[in-house]
Amino acid sequence: MQHSKQQLKTAKHQPIPMRTDRRRFLRGMGMSLALPMLESFSVPCLQATTASMPVKRLVCIGTYLGFHQTDFFPKQTGKAYDMPYVLEPLASFRDQFSVFSGLDHRGRNGHEGWQAWLSGSATGSVSMDQLVAEHVGHHTRYASLQLTCGTPPDVARLSFSKEGVPLPMIGRPSVLFQTLFRSDSDRSRMEYVLKGNGSLLDGLLEETKSLKRRVSRRDQGKLDEYLTSLRDVEKMVQKQEAWLERPFPTTDYTLPAFDPVSPDQSLECETLMYDLMALALSTDSTRVLTFLVPGWSQVFEIDGRRLSAGYHGLSHHGNEARKIADYNLVGREHVIRFSRFLEKLQSYQDPEDRTLLDTTAVVFGSGMGDSNTHDNSNLPTLVAGGGFSHGNHWSNDRSASDSRLLGDLMLTLMQRSGMDIDQFAGASHNLNECLS
Repeated sequence: MQHSKQQLKTAKHQPIPMRTDRRRFLRGMGMSLALPMLESFSVPCLQATTASMPVKRLVCIGTYLGFHQTDFFPKQTGKAYDMPYVLEPLASFRDQFSVFSGLDHRGRNGHEGWQAWLSGSATGSVSMDQLVAEHVGHHTRYASLQLTCGTPPDVARLSFSKEGVPLPMIGRPSVLFQTLFRSDSDRSRMEYVLKGNGSLLDGLLEETKSLKRRVSRRDQGKLDEYLTSLRDVEKMVQKQEAWLERPFPTTDYTLPAFDPVSPDQSLECETLMYDLMALALSTDSTRVLTFLVPGWSQVFEIDGRRLSAGYHGLSHHGNEARKIADYNLVGREHVIRFSRFLEKLQSYQDPEDRTLLDTTAVVFGSGMGDSNTHDNSNLPTLVAGGGFSHGNHWSNDRSASDSRLLGDLMLTLMQRSGMDIDQFAGASHNLNECLS
């Protein structure tokens, strides 16, 4: 299938208390899934690209209340597009990112449908970041880190384990900082906790195996899933114990005295989280990050002016010009902070003297298409870095017979991370021709 260049027609986890009950311990651990390497599933165009410029890191940043589509997507396709208002802060990175319009999962609408952004399923399915984390996570202390600001609503979830369980997110900059840069005393405490929870897991495994012999066949299936989860947690504990022998990185970065985690301070929290995300990648503490940029009813003050309504109210703008203008101001603030994050990635060099931006694929967008109507089609989507060929706006015709899905873009990202995979989230193609 041919496509023109102008238009596509198709540096740690949150501290664990010294005394931890079973439910809290299990909920606090992440789980992930690796697909087997099958020789039948070869990807011809992958072999020419990954050998020369593999993507080593993945960052996925989702803005919960989305963007005004008219001011996010360029009006023109190809390279000679006029920078849309919301993306103007990214102008200096024009040749280092690509915009995609017309992509989505053809799934459920509303806030519940947002959860499908990285997985393709609103009812719970493994997310792309966790598949990549399973593939590259053995290189780093943390296979992945899931972040947000404050405590978002329960329905606001980004990363999912292979069992479809939403993974917990770190919402306080101070906790993320401590996770990345633990002291010697923190290390000793963590060693004590890990050994204790390792014993707890041994007991749970034996207890579950014994219970399995006394329940119905249907319940045995449920217990098999539970046992799988326990074994995943057991592996994570063993990995953390092994990494305790290695020193934590150090930094001269200074946090403010208090975490800005109240809703009205979420932009300040966002800035800090981006700083710490760059440090996490530069210290090779993890190679997979997700960041949920939250959205509540907070009323922001931007450029000295208090906005006309709360953020959530602005997202339901009813096509009122003033509300759209204020909604776009918040969107630009998100993009300004994202642009600074790209600057930081560009300033760091990896051991091969390549910038982190060159070796990190960064996905920026939202699982919400049109927040005014809760329509989750045509999702705002931007990919930066990763050593890809950038600079285009690619427009996908959703009504065409060869229309592509958001999952096709995710297939390209996973393939360029070295994964042998050709199906994901209902997609079975890729978008290699757009980014090669």
